[in-house]
Order: sequence, then C-alpha cells, then structure tokens
Amino acid sequence: MFLSLEVRSYERENPLHHHDHAQLVLPIRGRMEIDVGGRGGCIDQSLAALVTPGSVHSQHTDVDSRFLVLDCTPTTLETLQIGRLAQKIYVPIPPATRRLIEFAELIGNAQLSIAASQLGPLLLSSLGSDTSCFSEPMEQLLARLRANPGANWSNEVMAQVANMSMSQLHQRFRQLFEMSPQAWLTDLRIQEAQRWLRGTSLPIAEIALRAGFSDQASLTRAMQRVSATTPAVYRKAQKQSG
Repeated sequence: MFLSLEVRSYERENPLHHHDHAQLVLPIRGRMEIDVGGRGGCIDQSLAALVTPGSVHSQHTDVDSRFLVLDCTPTTLETLQIGRLAQKIYVPIPPATRRLIEFAELIGNAQLSIAASQLGPLLLSSLGSDTSCFSEPMEQLLARLRANPGANWSNEVMAQVANMSMSQLHQRFRQLFEMSPQAWLTDLRIQEAQRWLRGTSLPIAEIALRAGFSDQASLTRAMQRVSATTPAVYRKAQKQSG
C-alpha cells in the first residue's frame, strides 16, 4: 500500500531519524547528501535513495532542492518483487523513471495524492527493471548521463563514476561513439532540450538550463551547429507538424 507520494523540500539539515515505512527519495532538482544506516552517499537527478523501514538516516540538502518522495509499506516492495533495490540504497535512475518524475512534478501534489496508487508502482517497477544493466562501470556512467544530462558533468566526474582514468575515458568514448565525452554529452543535451521543446511550453531559457546549457544563447549556438535550426524554429515546426 502506498502511504503518500508528494513533492517535498527539506530544511538544509535533517538530523538522525527513522520511520516504520519504506521511503524512496527521487531528486527533481538539486542534490542531497544522505546517510542511511552508516552508509553515506550523495543523490542527484541520476541517483535515488531507498530507505528501508527502521533505518536510521540523516540528510543535508542544497538550497532550493526539490524531491519526489514515495512512502510505502514494507510489503509493497515484496509484492512488486523489487526488494533487492533496498539492498543497494543508492539506485541509478533510468530515463523511464526520470520521465515519471517529470510528470509528477508537472501535475503537482494535489493530483499526486489521487494518482499515488497508480504512479507509485510505475516508479518502483521502472527502477527495478533496469538494475541489472549497471554492472559495468561504463554502462552505469552512460545510464546516469542519460538520466541527468543537465548536471555538471566534467570529464573528471565522468571518469570517477566510470572508475577509469581520463585517458581511458576518452578511449572508450572514441571506441563506442567516435567522439569525445563532452561532444557526446552536448548531443545528449540537445536531445534533452528538444524533448522539452516538443512536449512542454516552458520558456526556452529555462529549458536550456534544465538541459545543461549555460544559457539560451548557448543552446541556440549548439542547435544551429548540429541541426542548422534554433530552439524557437524547432518548437514551431514541431507544433505545426502535430
């Protein structure tokens, strides 16, 4: 049974506490440093935290961070046959889960209270369905990049996530994609921006920031270089085509 599903903001410091229900914390914006049962970690838009019932935990969040939080009974995880997620605590967020998080953010808490029984299982199942795909560090890196292309992905951070040196990182991207890590990331960010342009009416400047560009002008230059169009022209063409 799902107890609640809502968008929350936390005080910057939340001291040690525990509760009898399971809790899934999915970042919408910002990041959270969280310690669960003595295992510390940091979650962002590419990584979620699953707190098991009774686990003592504390957290520290960035200013203006927002999270989608799912509270559910312990038996819910067993019923959906994804109890193995709880053993990980920190779980990569696949693109399918990210889309559900975006949907939850758009409809707001009033609708989430009604939709929890339908959206809750989808969120948990989407996380559980892809956990076998992250055994290899490079695959984990690509999954996290696709889930959160707008984060501050320097080459150093990519290499750390992939557990390899900088030269190995560049070599793997050349082998897989015939381009550098940052060039591949820019293409991914353009795809993310185009998805927002097609599916929402958000201002282009906000879409640029969400997709990882420094400003609207940076997104415009990237799209002009790659596809010889601008965000405004792309959005207009997509609406005209239906």
